[in-house]
Amino acid sequence: MNIFSNNVYFSIVVPAYNVENYIYRTISSVLSQSFQDFELIIINDGSIDKTVDIINEFSKQSPKINVVNHPKNESTHMARLNGVAAASGKYVIFLDGDDYFVKNAFSILYDIIQKNPGYDIYEYGYIRQPSGITYLPFFSGSDRFLAFFDKQDTPSPTVWNKVYDSAVIKKSFLSMEQTYISIADDAYESIVIAFYAKKIMRIEKVITNYQMGTGVSTTYKDYDKTITYLESIRKVISLVGIFLQNNNLNISLDNLSIGFLKHTIYTYINSQKNEEDKKKLFFMLPTFFGDNIILEYLSQIEESHKKDIETITCSKNYKLGQIILNPLRQLKQLLGKI
Repeated sequence: MNIFSNNVYFSIVVPAYNVENYIYRTISSVLSQSFQDFELIIINDGSIDKTVDIINEFSKQSPKINVVNHPKNESTHMARLNGVAAASGKYVIFLDGDDYFVKNAFSILYDIIQKNPGYDIYEYGYIRQPSGITYLPFFSGSDRFLAFFDKQDTPSPTVWNKVYDSAVIKKSFLSMEQTYISIADDAYESIVIAFYAKKIMRIEKVITNYQMGTGVSTTYKDYDKTITYLESIRKVISLVGIFLQNNNLNISLDNLSIGFLKHTIYTYINSQKNEEDKKKLFFMLPTFFGDNIILEYLSQIEESHKKDIETITCSKNYKLGQIILNPLRQLKQLLGKI
């Protein structure tokens, strides 16, 4: 049985939760495209601001819009899952509710796909706003799925800068758990999708604008948000483990966990304004990652960064070095390994 009908060329899936300041621009960037063979599926994920009013107003004006309403907030992951289920296009593209396409984005993508058919994923570039910095696809490895579990040349875990073959993306999301994921949903989804996507093409074109600083995951200096992040990371690692088990894949999660740990330390914990909060978070790390992962990370620092550590602690960046290293040394002592 065919689970999709391919009525249109592109299905644009937009999860939207409390983005009243951005959703008008987001929807407008879709509807104003010169290439018009698309449907726009907007999932109102239980918004409690004016987001739903703006969506409904657009919906009255355009038959291309299909609105899916969640009575309560179910997370971006569940919104994407339901959006993919509703999609009827030959290809699926995700767009977050605060991001927006560049002019003629669909025409550019259509022309490239027509000239290069048969790929499961077409990965494209984006501009990070408001900085204006351009990012183009960089991963050149032969196996994107296994690369997520390596410690070198790891692909970018984003789902919103790609065009997906409908059959592949539907199969991928049917294999994912239906659960609330507050942060790092992109990582979980990217790993599962990479398992099914065998042919991937890099497009050296900017297609979308990524708006920084509006989501939960970009609020680095808040202690409670960091706890939420840690809890979500633990859940995502567990979900990836379940996926591996369901597919009889004997792959270690250690490198994936260490990658998340490094991101936690350098992006979240070290940006805390309160020193006591920072210290508490450092000593909570074994609770979320386990002693073995912490010790493995510490051993990697000692083996590969001894000279860097000496340079940091003896230079003008002394304070930075102490901020990073002292809590880790204390944590290692706490674990009783030195």
